Amino acid sequence: MQRRWRFRRPRDMRIRWLAAAAGCMVLAPVLAPVLAGCASAGTGPGGAPAASSVATATATPFASIPARGTPGPPAPCPSSGSRQRQPGRGTALTGVQFVSAQQGWVVGGDRVLATGDGGAHWQIQDRGRLGLSSVDFINASDGWAVGLSTVLATTDGGAHWKALPEPCPPIDAVHFVSGSRGFAVAGGAVTSYQPVPATGGVLLTTRDGGRTWTGMYAPADVQSACFTDPAHGWLGAHGHLYRTVNGGTTWALATAGVTGQAGQPFSMTVQCAGPDVWALDLGTGAAMNHAPVIGFHGSPSGAKPLFAEQYFPHPGVSVKQQAPGTYPGPMSAISPGTAVVIGWCPPCGYGTVPWDLLTRSGSAIAQHATITGLTQATGASFLTPQLGWVIGTADDYRNPAHQIQRQRIVMTTDGGASWQTQYSFLP
Repeated sequence: MQRRWRFRRPRDMRIRWLAAAAGCMVLAPVLAPVLAGCASAGTGPGGAPAASSVATATATPFASIPARGTPGPPAPCPSSGSRQRQPGRGTALTGVQFVSAQQGWVVGGDRVLATGDGGAHWQIQDRGRLGLSSVDFINASDGWAVGLSTVLATTDGGAHWKALPEPCPPIDAVHFVSGSRGFAVAGGAVTSYQPVPATGGVLLTTRDGGRTWTGMYAPADVQSACFTDPAHGWLGAHGHLYRTVNGGTTWALATAGVTGQAGQPFSMTVQCAGPDVWALDLGTGAAMNHAPVIGFHGSPSGAKPLFAEQYFPHPGVSVKQQAPGTYPGPMSAISPGTAVVIGWCPPCGYGTVPWDLLTRSGSAIAQHATITGLTQATGASFLTPQLGWVIGTADDYRNPAHQIQRQRIVMTTDGGASWQTQYSFLP
């Protein structure tokens, strides 16, 4: 279970993921608002969030026949027209990760931000036409920041960033399990409203810290991946969820997800937490201010659906719990049994950013009304259910002739009861 948002803990529990945008979200245009309901948060004893529902679906066992791809060198580079930069990516904050309660990083298209005091102060470590979209640190020193045309690495916590050679096809996101061994999703078509490659993506690996890359076995159309160690990992490909226990030599199908209209594939994005995984299956397009999404939790015994945008049919998946918001947003895996999933809800009113706290492997879902200070979330990093950071945009429509869209970092120390703006700027 981003992506991408990890913290320092024993290696078998560290959150690991790959996706082209750390927020893993579908950037759909805001349509004219329509009358629609929006879930509000309840409270339990002592003011704790009340579990609004209990998932009744059982885990789907793995397919007996493993999926298998073809290893080898990376595929040929796509044409420039198939890799479009997302709107606002030149300045928008899109990736966040904390490795402890004090140390964290945020990246956007044109900057790398870092804090050593829990976000009380942020400093710009690098700035320019970087084109960054995600960040990945394995500890307080070793990290990587990537975009559609950039791969940066640091061994001193970001005091110095070094540009690495860009492989062909270009890398969308990286994930490392050590200072030398890492994995990457590369290639495919990344468009304005499809932040991970819907088709054509491949899985790469490196054994020298990202200086050189080779192709790996993988199902077709790789979209995201995460690993606990070099042998054990999860993969999102063509809207399906897969698991490997042998370093990608074979991949077992955990769930096939669903297929969108006209046979369009969904995009499966994943975040690992120990042996388990949290996953979002994102559909394309939107209707009546709603966009399709299905949330999953996977374990070595199988995968189960947790919630879905109920405006859309999802044949083959039985789940009645409503997704947070009407548009999908980012997620943050806290542990194998706990995660935060954030949505976006234009029909609920201006600036409504609802979010859910999932516990008991998703069997209990506590709904929260909104994240104050943001109009739309693009990334999140929670260390505990109480302590977390969320990045995104804050729109100001008070002057119709001049819309202001600020980039912000907000944080909570009390499980979302209050939010503090730590960093804000106008692109």
